[in-house]
Amino acid sequence: MTTIIGIISKKLKDRGLIPVEINRLIKDVANIMSSGKYSTPVCVKQDLERLGWESYVLDNNILELIYLFLSDQKMYRKEL
Repeated sequence: MTTIIGIISKKLKDRGLIPVEINRLIKDVANIMSSGKYSTPVCVKQDLERLGWESYVLDNNILELIYLFLSDQKMYRKEL
């Protein structure tokens, strides 16, 4: 069975990222989303570029998968 994080990892590895960078990218997206401001995909990408991420790293599909992964994590934590 393929997991969301597995799909994200494969897509990002195909773009040249190593596992530690993938973890950092997901954390950066989570921090941007939790900043309290409304975050469109364009805004998230701009914020990531300000943090030093290259624009080619993230497309809308990967970003949507990261959103889904983070929302699943959030729901799981609430259940504990």
